[in-house]
Amino acid sequence: MIALPTGGAIPQLAFGLYKVSADADGESIVAEAIKAGYRHFDTASYYGNEHTLGRALRASGIAREEFFVTSKVWNDAQKEGRAGVHRSVLQSIAALDFGGYIDLFLIHWPVPGCFVETYKELELLHQEGKLRHLGLSNFSPAEYEELMSEENDITVPPVVNQFEVSPFMYRPKDVAYFQQKGVLVSSSKSLHRAGECLNNPQLVEISQHHSVTPAQIMLRWGIQKDLVVVSKTATPKRMAENRALFHFALSEEEMSVLDRLTTAEDVAKREQLEMERKQQM
Repeated sequence: MIALPTGGAIPQLAFGLYKVSADADGESIVAEAIKAGYRHFDTASYYGNEHTLGRALRASGIAREEFFVTSKVWNDAQKEGRAGVHRSVLQSIAALDFGGYIDLFLIHWPVPGCFVETYKELELLHQEGKLRHLGLSNFSPAEYEELMSEENDITVPPVVNQFEVSPFMYRPKDVAYFQQKGVLVSSSKSLHRAGECLNNPQLVEISQHHSVTPAQIMLRWGIQKDLVVVSKTATPKRMAENRALFHFALSEEEMSVLDRLTTAEDVAKREQLEMERKQQM
């Protein structure tokens, strides 16, 4: 658990629901994640599976207070103005159908010209008790500064900014900026889309030294960076492995090696992609 700046705490390990199907198979995946010990689940209206998550959580028989649910408002609702945001949030709460509130609610992307009013509507929903904590996703430092400018009179500070962070997409200045502002960084794509990166020779060497998988090394790196670590797998064995991160620790030298796996070209490509996405919103 990591303490939240506004009180309470958030489970550091989260199970992500991006591309988890909105059917019985998806419900089974969530059920297996619950069995593996996950209590923090990260979904979004865009994922289309909030109702699937809710069914699995209710079926578990575990009390609502034992779970921490994160969801997000999508771009189209933001473009409809505050009424659209309000409607979208209520739809998310209804789809989840689990306690009548969501623990952490994020703006999925900072839609230009919209995200300030979106956040103000989330503040009202927070005051009504429907959203316990507020946060951001894919915000740059400049966009955060725009949101938090004095003229906007933000009264409920965001507690989290979620964006892509892993040893293969590490932007230390951005991570440090938000952490110094008292905003937790949540790492989407903690395993960097897995695939070829798990065969990286330096990563494999470190994993062999600790007798764990390369994926466990990547997730442990995030833990030691004080990130909220979001990962996903459909395999029960890997669900358990991805939570088995606290019986070993990475040395300063190993952390430094992992820090350097991201190249300047990697960062430039990612930032270009993010800029293009925001321009197209």
